[in-house]
Amino acid sequence: MAYRNGLLPLLSLRRLLGLPSAVLSREKVLIVAIGDVLIGFVADRTRAVLSVDPDRVEPAPAILAARAGGEAQVKEIYRAGQGRLVSILAPERLLRDDVMQKLLQGNATMKVKTDDIRDESDSEELRFLVFRLDDNEFALPIDAVEEVAQVPDQITRLPKTPKFLEGVVNLRGEVLPVVDQRRRFDMPATTASANRRLVVVRTEQHRAGLIVDSVSEVLRCSPDNIQPSPDLTGDALGIVHSVINLEAHGRIILLLDPSELLTRTERGLLNSFSKETLSKEIRQTKP
Repeated sequence: MAYRNGLLPLLSLRRLLGLPSAVLSREKVLIVAIGDVLIGFVADRTRAVLSVDPDRVEPAPAILAARAGGEAQVKEIYRAGQGRLVSILAPERLLRDDVMQKLLQGNATMKVKTDDIRDESDSEELRFLVFRLDDNEFALPIDAVEEVAQVPDQITRLPKTPKFLEGVVNLRGEVLPVVDQRRRFDMPATTASANRRLVVVRTEQHRAGLIVDSVSEVLRCSPDNIQPSPDLTGDALGIVHSVINLEAHGRIILLLDPSELLTRTERGLLNSFSKETLSKEIRQTKP
């Protein structure tokens, strides 16, 4: 496929892991650097962005490495809680040595440019999680995002709360207030639910889940791209404190202030109800 004025080789993760072929309509390409070569791995879909607790990461059992199938490509196992296990792949293990040699020697193979390699300690680079509501793009500082997950099927509603507060859910043993961002910005409800995601945001004082239409990307940009927001009124005032101006791409992304957003959202809930009160409400409202 065409990518950054070059050609990116695409490899099927299904075939590399020994899984049967499938006809899918929404495949995703995960672009990975192996050494100095860029490779696109085709996956069925992407579900979530996880902040991994290192204490829950364990080496893959030796029996997996001894197998001949895709299990041998699993490097580690992440215990995500509630019985959920996530297999962590090592990209360099996915390809045989002869395949890597061909990719390294291929004229069409994309190489990682020196300008693209950034030191993790480089404080000048900023990272944001970008999500969409209709055709509008919003961003949150990546440091404030705890994880991105699917919207739970069961959300317990609470009485006498703001209309944009969807309710609460039990996320890995903690009561989490859930905010519908469409309602938060007085937008009409949408019937498109397949791509909706729950963005879990944490500040020093609060933690909440934000329901958004979809999550687009983790954006890296320079501080020079951050500009003051235009004059705003209503609920957007104070929440949108600046914009990300990507002039070269014709994109303007509204940058949200997570601490202000959560303070407004949760002030009437978390400051009035203890966790015990919320848990009692959940039990009483369950059928």
